Amino acid sequence: MKLYSSHTSPYARIIMLAALAAGKDEIELAWADPWLTPPELTAINPLSQVPALLTDDGVIIANSPFIIDYLFDHPLRGARATALAGYGFALLDQVVKAYSLNRFKPGTGPEHPHIERARQAVVRGAKAAPQLDAQSTAIGHLALGLAFSYLQLRLPDLYPSLSDANRAAFERFQQRPDVRAVAIANLEKHPATIGALRAFF
Repeated sequence: MKLYSSHTSPYARIIMLAALAAGKDEIELAWADPWLTPPELTAINPLSQVPALLTDDGVIIANSPFIIDYLFDHPLRGARATALAGYGFALLDQVVKAYSLNRFKPGTGPEHPHIERARQAVVRGAKAAPQLDAQSTAIGHLALGLAFSYLQLRLPDLYPSLSDANRAAFERFQQRPDVRAVAIANLEKHPATIGALRAFF
């Protein structure tokens, strides 16, 4: 199997963390910048989005929750686990939306109204975020932790919207060996497999 990613994709990093926890070291990693719409990525996913998974039998699965569902045998069991993962992914979606709308805004003219709308959604979502368990490998907590990580990276002025308890938990989350292994600086070295990430522990 081969997972297509970029070194900054928080969605792919969630999958990498889950794969490390599950011991799926054999998964190959392929690297592409989706913002550039590279042919090697669009040949796999015409939407030029990562992550995308190429299975051993040639099936291509896009969109991280569905990749997770396939790779880890339907891990979201029960309302609480599903709700937590849903919240983490929804918060992450809003952070990505606010960042990308601002990144590609026109040089002149009024600001797109959805930028501020997305930013306000991020603030509300961060304030109301469930409590992160810094040591958990459950998909919901991985999604929540990577949502906080991307918030800190891309919208640092909104990061203080998180509760004191969640900021403290996120500091502990960042110190985990597996989380450090999927840090952007390490992924920029383009490790070849999930197993190769263990060299960064």
